Amino acid sequence: MDKEQRKEKTSQNIKTEKNTEGVTKPVGTKKRKIKWIVLGAVFTALFVLGVAYYSKGVYYQTHFLPNTTVNGWNVSGMDTLQAGVLVDGLIRDYSLVVTGRDPLTGESGTILGTITPDEINLKYIGTAESLQRAMDAQKWQVWIKSFAGEAQTVFLDQGQAEFDAALLDNLVKNWDACQSVNMRPAQNAYIDDYDEETHSYSIVPQTVGTELDVERVVEMIKEKLYVLDDTPLDLEEAGLYAEAEITADDRSLTEPVVAANRMLSTSISYDWNGDEILLDAATLSEWVSIKDGEAVLDEDAVKDFVKSNAKKNDTYGKNKKFKTTGGVTLSLVSASYGWQTDREAEAEELKNLIYEGQTQDREPVYSHKGMVKGSNDIGDSYVEADLTNQHLYLYQNGEIVLETDFVSGKISNDSGTPPGIFGITYKTTDAVLRGQDYETPVKYWMPFYGNYGMHDASWRRAFGGDIYLNNGSHGCINLPPAMAEQIYQYVSTGFPVVCYYYEPPVAPEGEELPDPETAGQDMQESETAPQET
Repeated sequence: MDKEQRKEKTSQNIKTEKNTEGVTKPVGTKKRKIKWIVLGAVFTALFVLGVAYYSKGVYYQTHFLPNTTVNGWNVSGMDTLQAGVLVDGLIRDYSLVVTGRDPLTGESGTILGTITPDEINLKYIGTAESLQRAMDAQKWQVWIKSFAGEAQTVFLDQGQAEFDAALLDNLVKNWDACQSVNMRPAQNAYIDDYDEETHSYSIVPQTVGTELDVERVVEMIKEKLYVLDDTPLDLEEAGLYAEAEITADDRSLTEPVVAANRMLSTSISYDWNGDEILLDAATLSEWVSIKDGEAVLDEDAVKDFVKSNAKKNDTYGKNKKFKTTGGVTLSLVSASYGWQTDREAEAEELKNLIYEGQTQDREPVYSHKGMVKGSNDIGDSYVEADLTNQHLYLYQNGEIVLETDFVSGKISNDSGTPPGIFGITYKTTDAVLRGQDYETPVKYWMPFYGNYGMHDASWRRAFGGDIYLNNGSHGCINLPPAMAEQIYQYVSTGFPVVCYYYEPPVAPEGEELPDPETAGQDMQESETAPQET
């Protein structure tokens, strides 16, 4: 393709259009022209804006930025001369309010005094220099940010304010609140005495005092004056009052009060062998105290309480009136029967309950129990052994369900069965009663006082009468086998056994019975050491 052909082909690919005058022009040439016009306008606008921003920045090199205050006074847009005139004029209206606690009532926020320039010859020197330093320090290059609320606060240089320090000192010390005669010391919180109405201890809160550190008050006022800060000075917020060293929430107070009141909240409703006894704050207030910062329980008083009520209500070992089947009323000792408080165990249990502040219905810890509660702890179900007449009655719910003759301990050699009120220690079958020279098996063994007990005696042919006087046992009650079997079915551990004589050989009144731990050990009969086969 030659040069002319290429030119013709190229001209065919260029789009053209006619203008209003009929002149044909390429389309691309017009678009490029518009683009350059737009770019030129943008650059021109940016240049104008830049010049305007810089010009405004230059302005703020000698004028304070918007939202600028000097000691709280608005100086926005002012130069140092204008701001100086404003500041010097406003200083004459300056005042400083000092608040604190009323010296009489202790009420917070009370105005204690107001300081004005005339009272202390207050004036400010070097205003222009101080303002110029503030002007030089501002960031004029980013002046536009100040319109967005980024305010700056300027304080005149400390040390430029002048006042008569002696006048200020005299002025402040003449305020009522700053005179020692009007100052009340703060009182520490403390534990009050026991309150009979609330049945508790309480903490008396600390009191607010009005004692001031006057020298420190003067110094803090000076700091405000040096920079002409007119924000009220609250001496309470500034911590210039002497406060109580011990407050109501101090652990040295709260811990013993909580511990003491916990103990005083204890409420124990006792059923002490049928006697209703309430242990509450009325009694506990005499046992619980706060001494040397500690809640104290008088543990000896707890022991005495248990001892006293045990002595009053226990029946174990005490004499009791008993009406025999024959209608005779006897006084019998409860040798090993009745209600007996385990005093040591109960005192320990009660002490722990008080420390924990427990509330509960309770029976004391017993080492022995009767069949029924109360002073007549035998009830209406028991074994009655008439040792004089050698006859036994078995009562159930007040009715005789069985009676039989028996043979008791031999009187002629002082092996008589002891009189008294006893309880079945345990029962077992097929026991071997061992003596010094023999072993005797029994089918039913029911000991009730040491090694004294009831058992079947199959080797005997007769029971009752006066056999016991010269041919009795070594202390046990020998029963016909059939009767022993029936009695065995009725009795259980603790079941009462009442033994008595009507006339001599009854032991003299007041004579102590053998110790139940060793009772019967001097017998030659085998019941001294029963064993199961």
